[in-house]
Amino acid sequence: MAGSANVTSIDAIAAFGSALRIFEDEAARALLGLDEQAKGALEWLEHDAPVYWRAQIRRCFDDVARARSALETCKMKKVAGNTPACIEEQEAYRAARHRLRQAEEVIEVVAKWAQKVRREIDEYRGKIRGFRNCLEYEIPRTSALLERTVTVLESYADHPTVEAAREDGVGESRVEDRG
Repeated sequence: MAGSANVTSIDAIAAFGSALRIFEDEAARALLGLDEQAKGALEWLEHDAPVYWRAQIRRCFDDVARARSALETCKMKKVAGNTPACIEEQEAYRAARHRLRQAEEVIEVVAKWAQKVRREIDEYRGKIRGFRNCLEYEIPRTSALLERTVTVLESYADHPTVEAAREDGVGESRVEDRG
């Protein structure tokens, strides 16, 4: 005999095949979820956040213009022949300019993070490619092999072997002594 298998449980092989299919399904769903999260984060960083911050910058420009206009108006007023200090208007103008600088800085930070996240996603996709190939090709192939193996083993278990038949006395020819 070329080699023999010592299979003690066909059910264990079938259970492993079922577990492998469950793993394949759960892993594929997990990768899909990760892909969707990465896509959502990148979409937000590349499109939604910049749109929001550009709108904030426009609003801050408008606030700076209003605060500057209020400051200039205040400086043109004369109260009892004196020019007022316009402290509130100066503070409002300073605060508006500060908010504008912050919004401009944030949009730069968002652009840098968008680049960094895109690089990280690309690196992740490269590293996970082998696992995806395993999920798409190797696991289905292995599952099919396990199913065929179970089928063959069940068929084999249903039919007695030649050796088992000999042990039972089936198929032996008896030669009687003629003498």
